[in-house]
Amino acid sequence: MHFALFSVLIIGVISTTLACKGCVSLDEFNFEKIITKFKAVLVKFDIAYPYGDKHETFTKFAEEIISNKDFILAEVGVKDYGEKENEALAKKYGIKGKDDLPAVKLFLGSTTENINNFTATDFTVNNLRNFVRDNADMYIGLPGCLEHFDKLAVEFVNSPNKDEKLKEVTELSEKRPEQEKSTIKTYLTFMKKIIENGVKFVSQEKSRLNKIIKDGKLAEKKKDELSQRLNILHSFRVQKDEL
Repeated sequence: MHFALFSVLIIGVISTTLACKGCVSLDEFNFEKIITKFKAVLVKFDIAYPYGDKHETFTKFAEEIISNKDFILAEVGVKDYGEKENEALAKKYGIKGKDDLPAVKLFLGSTTENINNFTATDFTVNNLRNFVRDNADMYIGLPGCLEHFDKLAVEFVNSPNKDEKLKEVTELSEKRPEQEKSTIKTYLTFMKKIIENGVKFVSQEKSRLNKIIKDGKLAEKKKDELSQRLNILHSFRVQKDEL
């Protein structure tokens, strides 16, 4: 390959890597120093110069949460050649080789042990959001959601008196701005379904909506609509003893 062309290709790869705005670059020397300073750190272990759809998706999520002071996205570049930088660090967290990359893990609080693996089939911004939201005790707004009603959803699903809580939320909804009414109706519908079917409705409905969305036969507008309903469902986080 002509040297000039090779140089252009290398510069292009490096530029793509550096385009992860808001991401912190971690290595075996600063890893524990950084991840213990935030409430939550989402780390992507990847090849030394990552590129492609998954890297771009991770970058978009990093840009989206850049103003969140409690939460940060980070990258660890793993080399399987030369001095094999960060290879030992990757193996420490269960990454055996290049075939396991990229691997996304969530570190919570001031510990290096509390780790959750991101196992979503589809590497999307929405799935990354939901992964963090489901596992971290912090608020991350999702498209189609209302922050106040997200909090009410958590209170409702863990309430011993769901009928009373539904009545309270219904009364509150009547005082909300008109532009929120359609979204609030979805929250109320889910609350009624949970009362009728139990909290198992949450996981069942998530599975149903995910299956429809992945089917790929929906118009883009309908897909967005169902994705937002799915986002609202993630607000109904239940305690294990509620299941």
